[in-house]
Amino acid sequence: METHQVRYFLAVGRTLNFTKAAEECNVTQPSLTRAIKKLEDELGGPLFHRERANTHLTELGRAMLPHIEQRYLAAQSARALAEALKRGDVVHLRLGLTNSVPSRLFSDVLNGVRNGVPNFELTVEGGPESQIRDAVLKGDADLVILAENGAIPERVMLHDLDGEDVIDRAKCSGCRRLRQLCTASGVMPRFRHRVDSVEQLLNLVRAGFGVGFTARSSRLMEGLVWRPIEGVEITREVSLATVAGRPFSAATDAFVRLARMRDWAVDVAAIEA
Repeated sequence: METHQVRYFLAVGRTLNFTKAAEECNVTQPSLTRAIKKLEDELGGPLFHRERANTHLTELGRAMLPHIEQRYLAAQSARALAEALKRGDVVHLRLGLTNSVPSRLFSDVLNGVRNGVPNFELTVEGGPESQIRDAVLKGDADLVILAENGAIPERVMLHDLDGEDVIDRAKCSGCRRLRQLCTASGVMPRFRHRVDSVEQLLNLVRAGFGVGFTARSSRLMEGLVWRPIEGVEITREVSLATVAGRPFSAATDAFVRLARMRDWAVDVAAIEA
């Protein structure tokens, strides 16, 4: 499997049009078609159903697409790293981080990137999840960290919260799931106060407004302690995302490799003064 075959296959897979793919790759259509045919011979079957107005991937083509794309991106990343090292260029990583995920969780990953990638520079930008998604789609971020909802446990023990004043964080998916658990269990905390951020939550807890809920990984202010909620295990998925087909820099590639080695599970705990 040669590099130009991979590039031609990905172009056809993206455009689903041999003419447009040939123009994009700056080759003649017969040359592109011959390269695709040779690749099909190597893989043992057709990759595309060729119809006049409806070219689409075969089952083999759909199965091979992510593997070939990964191989292409790896080759592009290796080439970019080699060229950058020859020139002594700065290797920049632009990381978007949703507000609901603590940045300190990524310190060890970023240290690994810094230690492994010469001339590494980092820019971290935070914001609401919708803003972070837009940033990577527009090319303003190389990678983004997003928080996804996890599953809700079926049975919990929350009776100690009945009648307690609780500070609600409306944008926190864990807090929303906890409210659902309380409702399902017949527990009725008083969600009397509402905040927008973990910092605001901790300040109100320290001022005696009530108890709050946050991830165990959150850094507490002086005078606050956390306590696990017996019988409650709320999890969420932390997703690392980028745009398909975008070449990785050396820093981006290193971050992805190190992030895959980390356990991102976090616990939810009650915080009180």
